[in-house]
Amino acid sequence: EADQGEQAYFAVFDGHGGVDAAIYASIHLHVNLVHQEAFQHDPAEALCKAFRVTDERFVQKAARESLRCGTTGVVTFIRRNMLYVAWLGDSQVMLVKRGQAVELMKPHKPDREDEKKRIEALGGCVVWFGAWRVNGSLSVSRAIGDAEHKPYICGDADSGSTVLDGSEDYLILACDGFYDTVNPDEAVKVVADHLKENNGDSSMVAHKLVASARDAGSSDNITVIVVFLRDMSWTENSFQDIHIIRSNSEGVFQN
Repeated sequence: EADQGEQAYFAVFDGHGGVDAAIYASIHLHVNLVHQEAFQHDPAEALCKAFRVTDERFVQKAARESLRCGTTGVVTFIRRNMLYVAWLGDSQVMLVKRGQAVELMKPHKPDREDEKKRIEALGGCVVWFGAWRVNGSLSVSRAIGDAEHKPYICGDADSGSTVLDGSEDYLILACDGFYDTVNPDEAVKVVADHLKENNGDSSMVAHKLVASARDAGSSDNITVIVVFLRDMSWTENSFQDIHIIRSNSEGVFQN
């Protein structure tokens, strides 16, 4: 909508049991978002409703087409000086501000105490089988799809919002194949080193992050999107209000 000022949407979906759920979410979730009544006045609520609608419709599609798969998802939506985040499962987004990692969210994993209690209250269980798994099966506790594992694998997204004051550097959105082997401080160092070595050119930074996760031993699929919120070649003192997403780069490694 023109009256909302500048807006931007970025998302990472990490499928399991096949690619169908991840592809479906990547095509439909942002469309479902803008169709929500709350989109104009409450983007966080609209994001959560968009996740729910996307989940419900994919479950119907999966039943029609005999699909047995699901996907995690993390979505960031920026409108003027507000950053909204919503997520299901263990894909994550982190914010880097003045060179420091800022936690925006906690991923949904089966061994997270509140998730474990939620699953057990429904009559499910969380057991160790190479990783903590719901009913001995999936190693995420929330996802789009996975109809045969609902309600234990829940389709309700969590959300959060942050005011952007202009001192934010960039966002990193990535799936668990990245975060399992690269911690936030290491990610910040990889980006800083890359920018230093390349005179501030950010075009290949996501590929560098993917490579760092692979080199650290990740054998999972790795998807990374880096969204720069200001020009990193500026001096530390030349912050200004965020109006433009300056660049984004995407790196993908598939095993």
